[in-house]
Amino acid sequence: MIKRFLPLSALFVGLLLFSCQEKENPQLKEAAAIHNEAHEIMESIEPEVESLDSLQSALANKQIAAKDTAAFASAVAALDKVKTDFKAWEENLVTVPGMEHKHEHEHEGHGEGEHHHHEHKKAPDVTPEQHVEIQKEIKKSIEQIQIELKAAKTQAEALLK
Repeated sequence: MIKRFLPLSALFVGLLLFSCQEKENPQLKEAAAIHNEAHEIMESIEPEVESLDSLQSALANKQIAAKDTAAFASAVAALDKVKTDFKAWEENLVTVPGMEHKHEHEHEGHGEGEHHHHEHKKAPDVTPEQHVEIQKEIKKSIEQIQIELKAAKTQAEALLK
């Protein structure tokens, strides 16, 4: 009977050692740090992204009386693009091995006591160096969305003056 469980025990110990080694890998630590930086940017812009619907409504109301409807349509399209890109970014966010967890936080977009959940896709089966590159691309994408958000809001707010 003991012989039967010996291979399972060895497998379990091997997996345990492997997972401990993963957490100690410097490239995975770097990937995790980049992931956390990207996540902080996401958390900082998420309330603004969620408030874009009200900005679009204000634009739609003012567009009715405006002569230059093309400018309003352009502003609405820019806001839509930011919302679409942000949603796609969230849906494609992957974590780093050893960091599998859910992010929860409260903010103005949700009622008191309500949490917004961020569930990441499982880390892909790639090398630690590739994890660093993946997280760099993820961070680069959210930084671009942040820039586009600022530009779209500036464009929309200028039309509302």
